[in-house]
Amino acid sequence: MMEVTVAVIGAGNREGQSIASALVQDGGFKVRAAFQDLASPEALTLSASGVETVQYDPEDACSVDAALRGMNCSVIITTTNFQESDPLKSEIRRGYSLAEGCKRQGVRHVVFLAQHHVHRKYGLPARHMDAKASINDYMNEISLPKTEVILPYYFEDLVAAPKPSPSGHCTYKLALPMGDTAMDGISLVQVGPVIASILKNPHRWIGKSCSLSADRLTIKEYAVRLSRVLHPTQFQDDRISVRAFVESHGGPDAPDLGNMFEFWKKGSQQMSRTLTSELCPEVQTFHTWVSQNKDHIRHALNIH
Repeated sequence: MMEVTVAVIGAGNREGQSIASALVQDGGFKVRAAFQDLASPEALTLSASGVETVQYDPEDACSVDAALRGMNCSVIITTTNFQESDPLKSEIRRGYSLAEGCKRQGVRHVVFLAQHHVHRKYGLPARHMDAKASINDYMNEISLPKTEVILPYYFEDLVAAPKPSPSGHCTYKLALPMGDTAMDGISLVQVGPVIASILKNPHRWIGKSCSLSADRLTIKEYAVRLSRVLHPTQFQDDRISVRAFVESHGGPDAPDLGNMFEFWKKGSQQMSRTLTSELCPEVQTFHTWVSQNKDHIRHALNIH
């Protein structure tokens, strides 16, 4: 059997770390992890574990070609830099460059972490999602053999971004503006095994869109599950509005995140727990994830 070689482009991102680590642990892949900074802690950790690490510049065709050369497969992860003058166009430009590199190098299977068109559908700019949707469209236009993977909110971010705020004795509030609409979620750690499953069966997944979900709960239901596991600490839905969320979050990405939640509140996630379970039978519900990570959550929130 021919060895499956995989270039993880964007391995410095959280998703890239999860994916590269899962592919290495699987044992069925030869992994090349591409970083923009080889001196980063993430790159040094992977390199120390024996993974081939290379440096790349997404806007330099020769650099991109070198990162992809000889690879059967590639996982492409792009990032929105909200500090740039035009984050949308910059991410799209970099994504196009990576797509063209895959085409030049004859990569047989590309897995791209895509997203939905938010602005096109509702007139709400969510640049971190719109850029990835546009790159995904371009990959289709140039006929890359591709699987698109659309990720929901991460369980890890429910207790970190934004961090639950103390509200009285042993009580915390979750300030995510979803109202009574359920929100899909998955653990970042399980993104890697899902990608490994896709890469193992290209004939099944090339040309497909995989919208992942390990659980689908309202913010109140997420709070209830946190409260059950972390008792006596209690969690509540802050019932924050999108406008209040944007104002409290601050930063150049605040309006985009607000529009992301508006998009999800309109019922536009359309994620599949059934498909996710097919790809990763051991996928964790939120309750299971909290139970296995309760000590980490307590430490992060300074709960004694």
